[in-house]
Order: sequence, then C-alpha cells, then structure tokens
Amino acid sequence: MIAPAILILGLTLAATQKPAQVQKAMHAVEWTDPAGDVKPHNTSSGEVPGLDVVKLALTSDGTKLTITATLKSPMSGDFASDVVDVYLDTDNNPKTGYATFWSNKPGFELLAKLAACVRYEDGGSACSGALKGAKVKGYYATATLDRFTTDGVNPEKVIGAFDAPGGPFQGAVLSASLSYKDLGVKPGQAIRIVARETDGPSDETADFPEVILTLK
Repeated sequence: MIAPAILILGLTLAATQKPAQVQKAMHAVEWTDPAGDVKPHNTSSGEVPGLDVVKLALTSDGTKLTITATLKSPMSGDFASDVVDVYLDTDNNPKTGYATFWSNKPGFELLAKLAACVRYEDGGSACSGALKGAKVKGYYATATLDRFTTDGVNPEKVIGAFDAPGGPFQGAVLSASLSYKDLGVKPGQAIRIVARETDGPSDETADFPEVILTLK
C-alpha cells in the first residue's frame, strides 16, 4: 500500500494512508512509496525483479512536464521495463476521457510512461525486455505518450520509446520529459493526474494519490 508524501509549493506533507480527496499542487508534486511492494517479471529465463519505486516527482517549468523516479536500488542487469504509468486528464474533467486500467478511475485523455531502457555493446537497445546474450553498455530513460481513442481500449501512440529522446542515467534516479506541445497543454493550466508504480500490485493500491497539478 502506498504511503504518500506530497510536495505542495515546496512543503512536504506526510500521510499514513491514501487521502479520500484529490490533492492540489502548484508546479510540482512529489510522493514517497515504501520499498518491497513490487512483483517480478516472468520471462523465458526465469523471474526478473520488478523495478521498485521509492520516490516519484512530477515537475513543470513552463514548457515541459518532467517525470523523475527514484528506485530502491541502482539499475542493473539487462532487462528493460516501464517504471511508472502517469494518467493525464488534461481538461480536468472526470466526465470526459477514459478510465485507468487497474483502478478504473474515469476521465483521462493521455497515458504517459517512464521507461528504464538498456543500451547494449552490440549497438542494440531495449525499453521492454532484453536482448538475449548481449552485454550491457549503459542505461537511459524515455517518456512515451499515448492518447486514448474513442474505444478507450487501444490508445494511439503519440511518442514511442524509440522516438523519444533518451536521458542517460547511472544509479537509481531516472528522468524524462514531455513537452507541453505534445501534451496539448498551456502554462497555468490545471491538469488531473493519477500515477502508479508499473510493477506494483495489480489493483488500485499501486496508485499514488490523485492530484490536480497547476502547471508553471
């Protein structure tokens, strides 16, 4: 179960349980999450540990929204994976748009994902899974973006993993950004957000607290 800490106007508010009401934040929001709540990936070579997020931050600077995740342990191994899913209600209206997959919260137009990707010495790369037998050269982060279509089931790709700029990282902190242009938002706009730990439980307990973020 996620125990959030939300950063509002530079102040951190600790909570012991998920708030009943939507939180509000100006320009940036930050949550913490206890370690040890993720499930492994089942692969043809056996189980691979899930990527365990202990801190998540969303920050806006007037031109872009940046997603930053801190993992429990530094990135290692050859397996690439999404780290967090970020549902975006850009018109801040729960009555329009589509529901989150696990928790069925309504009203979202976009789905952003922060991925921990792997570069290999043979020149290949992966943002999901691994290249079997390839030696790891380094890691990078990307932010992808999907827009929900009229059926609400099969979103259309706006930015794919290999179309997005990759931000190299070492250690446990990875970050990537999405432009306001791609998101279809403007400075000063309030957007509603539900983020979740990708490898967390397959229900609403993987969701961070819902927030209305006013962009810088």
